[in-house]
Amino acid sequence: MSHTVSVVITTFNRPDELKEALDGVYAQIVKPLEVIVVNDASSVPYDQVIEEFSHHDNFIYKPLATSSGANKARNVGVDSARGDIIAFLDDDDIWMPDYLLEHLQAYDEGADAVVSGYQNLGKEDEIFVQLSPHVEPDILKTGNQYCGMSGFSMKRSLAIEERFDETLPNGQDWDMYVRLLQKGYKLVNIPRAIFMYRFMNMDGIGAKVAKMTPEQAIVRLRSADKHRAFLGEENYRKRVAAQLLVYLPLKQQKAQWIMQSVKRAGLRVTLQHITAVSLKKLRQRV
Repeated sequence: MSHTVSVVITTFNRPDELKEALDGVYAQIVKPLEVIVVNDASSVPYDQVIEEFSHHDNFIYKPLATSSGANKARNVGVDSARGDIIAFLDDDDIWMPDYLLEHLQAYDEGADAVVSGYQNLGKEDEIFVQLSPHVEPDILKTGNQYCGMSGFSMKRSLAIEERFDETLPNGQDWDMYVRLLQKGYKLVNIPRAIFMYRFMNMDGIGAKVAKMTPEQAIVRLRSADKHRAFLGEENYRKRVAAQLLVYLPLKQQKAQWIMQSVKRAGLRVTLQHITAVSLKKLRQRV
């Protein structure tokens, strides 16, 4: 394998989880050229975890003065990277030892960017994998059915050209996949679970969304609005409903959230979404 890999980890107020993520990176079969941790101006101390890993010659720590969001932090990491491949990792997820090996094999076979399957951290019998060898547009039109940023890597030259959209508060992974696919890049899917994703971290996205009002959550529709033509009207409405009704059991004023979905996605699509989620939960209990 002739490729060199820069690992870019974004972190915010999660030093303990970051340690677990770094342990996974340094346990890789294929060692990265460098490991860049970009701290998005956390308000909690990171001294202990930074001290623990600073003895590695390839460890780079970049604290930001002002919190600007994960996409800004990723772009900072991209600008700092020297490897020809950049592998992204969120601070609360963990790679399996063969993660980079699998990704680099895909680049040896001509990939421009790579996504991969994952397990639910803590419930490892729950596996999320797409079987197609490439990212398929019809699957992307139903939302991100592949993985988040912790399962994604891309050529550095491509990352410099296709910057992460810093105006998006969410959906940055899906937005990137859609853009790459529309521009004809070879986006390969590894149909195996090779990292562990931490669902429902209580200081993560789910907790934050649950505390929002329906009006505040409208900003979460930006990625769908941006790619409305790609989605088509039916899929656009489904994505709007999914974004507004995600984590609904955790939310206060559930009726207002449902009405916001009816207003923006329509009654039929809203009811279809609620029914589908309810049936899925019933099947899981059986």
